[in-house]
Amino acid sequence: MSRNIRIYITCALLLAAMGVAFGLPKPKYQSPDILGKLDIPYTMPGWRSVDYSGKLSERPDERFNFISEVFARLYADRGGRSLLFLVLDAGNFHHPKVCFRSSGYEVKENVEQKLDLLDGKLDAKYLVTERGGESFLIVYWICINKKQVDWTEQKFQQLWYSLFNKKKVGLMGRLDIPLGEAGLESGIELAEEFIGAVYARLPQEQREWVFGIR
Repeated sequence: MSRNIRIYITCALLLAAMGVAFGLPKPKYQSPDILGKLDIPYTMPGWRSVDYSGKLSERPDERFNFISEVFARLYADRGGRSLLFLVLDAGNFHHPKVCFRSSGYEVKENVEQKLDLLDGKLDAKYLVTERGGESFLIVYWICINKKQVDWTEQKFQQLWYSLFNKKKVGLMGRLDIPLGEAGLESGIELAEEFIGAVYARLPQEQREWVFGIR
């Protein structure tokens, strides 16, 4: 058997396996209960919050099967600035650009920002969204099994774990910050202050789940 024929057969088998893995109906995604073990504080010096998870957990049909759990709280600082902090536990992730555009928002291009943390850096992405005269700063990052990943890495890992039916813990952290008159620089400053405050108060293992190891 020639080398080219062996390559074609291997590719055909791989495509067939992918077809089976992704073509068959999938059960609702479930992962270990990581979000239930997080000790993200309701209050921190200069910050207060209100739980928002219940409203976002109302997922009416199978289109939302990729989400297992959601953590969501509205935080506000002493100056009255507010943000929504989300942590999504999911089998795969929809790009925030797609989600916001489908909801009628105009979305500007990604900007990558490395945030300094106590013992490393967080590779976060920034989006600015606009609709009806209102602007929001969206800050997000993805961690799979405690490792920060970009969108390409996330898709490869999704394929790998699906092909071999292996379990993983995939979390997306996201901040939604209304910009108002203060503008983008104020929103970025608020995001950095908040992430630093949460990071400093989480136990080491929980930091790794939420913010990853780079």
